[in-house]
Amino acid sequence: MSNKTGGLTRHSPALRPHSSWLTEGLLDAEYKEYTLLAWLQKIKGELRETKLYPALAEVILKHRELTTIKKGIEQGKNKGPVVGLDFARMQLLRGKLQHPSSVETYLRELIQRAMPHLDDAMTEGKTLYDLIDSKIEFNPIGIQPLHSGEGYLIVTHGKAGARKLMAYRYTKSKVDRGGDAFLELSMKCVESRMLSRMETADAIKWGLIRRNRELPQPATFHAHMEWNVPIEPTLLPIARRRLLKEIAQC
Repeated sequence: MSNKTGGLTRHSPALRPHSSWLTEGLLDAEYKEYTLLAWLQKIKGELRETKLYPALAEVILKHRELTTIKKGIEQGKNKGPVVGLDFARMQLLRGKLQHPSSVETYLRELIQRAMPHLDDAMTEGKTLYDLIDSKIEFNPIGIQPLHSGEGYLIVTHGKAGARKLMAYRYTKSKVDRGGDAFLELSMKCVESRMLSRMETADAIKWGLIRRNRELPQPATFHAHMEWNVPIEPTLLPIARRRLLKEIAQC
């Protein structure tokens, strides 16, 4: 069988976030469990360094993959045993055998072994996410325009006197995926520096307007956190989600 249908190969690749890890290498549940544990050890190391992304997103992705497969196995029992997996479309391939195939047995055992580890890692990541999210102050700056599809996100963190500023210009757009419309944010860093003790978010906004006159009345939001957490892998992704919720209806 080919890799597309869950075929066997004899190499043993390291677990990669977006690879067809379920069907690559030896199809042995115990082997895959050890591979997964080695990967999760690195993921938890990132979480201990307060680096949420992409670690948490990768754990959620793998958890969703196994959940989808588990539901597919249970819901399609009357269609015959699983004989392969189309990983690109996350579809189970079924045959006309009278008894469970080796592929189905492998998938069932792997799900049983892997899910508790993924549950544990996902709980740890979500707990950290919720804690940081609860410590972020998120507010609009000044009077907001009627349309907030383009503007600025000001991100600051740290205590007064040692505070870092990152300013991002964002643009909201709608994309169509499979007939469903989704909102996307493109963001570009336009300023990065230390913040003076007396500088306010409103002053930062007007400084951005003076330097970028093509946006005379931009929607502007400010995300601030006293904790000195990593910006790119932690603070910015959470602030970005706050921003998306804020402007979703506009």
